[in-house]
Amino acid sequence: MLDSNESPRGGAHGPVLVVDDSPDFRKAMLDVLTDSGRQVVLAENGEDALLKLSKMARPCIILLDLMMPVMDGFEFLDELAKLHIDVPVLAVSAHASLAPAERYPRLLGTLKKPFHISELLSIVDEYCSGRHSE
Repeated sequence: MLDSNESPRGGAHGPVLVVDDSPDFRKAMLDVLTDSGRQVVLAENGEDALLKLSKMARPCIILLDLMMPVMDGFEFLDELAKLHIDVPVLAVSAHASLAPAERYPRLLGTLKKPFHISELLSIVDEYCSGRHSE
């Protein structure tokens, strides 16, 4: 189910879940991703994202801020692992350092803010168009 912050358009491979506490960043990602034909679901923190995950189609990728109130990105990754939710996650953060990849096996890496839109779209397309093989 989509709310007013989410796009009804999108590809056949699931929506992109954007998890970030900045309303401006969420709006920018909504605009960029829907303009590229993606369905987008927005969450303002990890707790909100877990709630939305329980009610939505499996996302093709999660774009995750690391530093957020209520439930940060690291706590969210821990919860994904506990719930055995197998979705690729790209950290999109101003913070370059992350916990070891072995602790977060679904973490693709970090796209450091600010970033080039073309780089983001290339990663999203790889995971949301079915071109990525696991």
